[in-house]
Amino acid sequence: PLLFLVPAMGIFALTLFFLRLMPAIMGIIAWIAARTRAVGLLMATRHLARTPGFYTTPLILLVLTLSLSAFTASLAYTLDTHLNDQMRYKIGADMRFVDLGEGARDTGSSFASEQTATGDTTTESEGPRWFFRPLTDYRSVVGVEQVTRVGRFPAAVRMSTGGKNGVFMGIDRAEFGQIAFWRADFASESLGELMNALAVTRNGVLVPRSLMNEQALLIGDSIRVNVSTYGQNNEMDLKVVGHFELFPMWYPSEGPLFVGNLDYLFESAGGQFPYSVWLKTAPDADYAALGNKDLSGQPLDWKAPAVDILAEQQLPERQGLFGLLSVGFAAAAVLTVLGFLLYALFSFRRRFIEFGVLRAVGLSAAQMTAFLGWELAFLILTGGALGTGLGAVVSKFFIPLLQIGADEASRIPPYSVDIAWPAIFRVYALFGVLFVVALAILVMMLRRMKIFQAIKLGETA
Repeated sequence: PLLFLVPAMGIFALTLFFLRLMPAIMGIIAWIAARTRAVGLLMATRHLARTPGFYTTPLILLVLTLSLSAFTASLAYTLDTHLNDQMRYKIGADMRFVDLGEGARDTGSSFASEQTATGDTTTESEGPRWFFRPLTDYRSVVGVEQVTRVGRFPAAVRMSTGGKNGVFMGIDRAEFGQIAFWRADFASESLGELMNALAVTRNGVLVPRSLMNEQALLIGDSIRVNVSTYGQNNEMDLKVVGHFELFPMWYPSEGPLFVGNLDYLFESAGGQFPYSVWLKTAPDADYAALGNKDLSGQPLDWKAPAVDILAEQQLPERQGLFGLLSVGFAAAAVLTVLGFLLYALFSFRRRFIEFGVLRAVGLSAAQMTAFLGWELAFLILTGGALGTGLGAVVSKFFIPLLQIGADEASRIPPYSVDIAWPAIFRVYALFGVLFVVALAILVMMLRRMKIFQAIKLGETA
């Protein structure tokens, strides 16, 4: 529960700290304004520098509500973005088919033929024999933009500290970088740089950064990996050409992941074995229609993140959470507007005599309007800037700590905090309307003010 209280308390403490600096800042601006002919600016800054007690409460309200609004909006935006990242990481791309081949039968021959240009491959060897559909069958489907093959097989590696069981992922590096889901925090290098490293070294392999640190591996070191392809063990000497923190479809509990060239694995194994087909689809693709497409006389097993995301968004508990965050954001914004408007009105009534005296000594209506306008502008701009800054800092610091879950898949990938700038800009627009309305009301009250009434009230007081 403290994770929800500490951000609010931290924002409140930082607000009080920055309010201590407000008089000094206004004093500096007043010193600069004294060298100009801007009477309204000078009077507004001197008033804010000399009477901080009058505006402390509304400014605290403004900063707190805006920063908490930014925090709740950013939390909702981050949760929504993370759901998309989580599902795409789990599946790997816009859509994934599992191609187990059109059929399998035993054969005693030792013949293998491979046609890799189109993906149409037939493998004949001792044991099972698979017939795979051409990749052009997928590319020809309406809504599919790009296609690549990805094979995942059990793997084992022997290190100085002992053997480790993991996973070998074979990829077609030319297309993989354009199709797979990737975030900048998955590796210190871009996905394109990692794919180029695999292109340069045919037997190259990418390994987790944690494995390199644990085993003191360096780029260029060789490791021997035993990959099991449906009962057939394939010993391969691989060269480390890159590292990563996370990789699509991989969870650290599965053991280390070794990412290499799929064609190199198939050459070492003497033929091809069942793999997945990852698709990049058009934004308006109909996944249900694609999944039911008869590509080879029978439908294939498929998954698409968009389908899982839609199902997750319809869960009552998720809708309730987002409804609560939305209501909190709207309530904070409305509270700020009402509170600040009331402050402007009560401030005018409290300073009625002061305004009458200023008019009596010769200040024009335009100068009085500039005085009130600059005062409101400084408070709104200061509260807006401070509230936005604190909300962004608190969001970046605390939102990653709110990522919890019962399983590993709910915590990977980690939250990538996204500040909800569109929602914050809408609040700015609301404050702009507030400024115009408040200033219009104050100017109207100022024009209706009778100077002799204010002076008489001053004499009475």
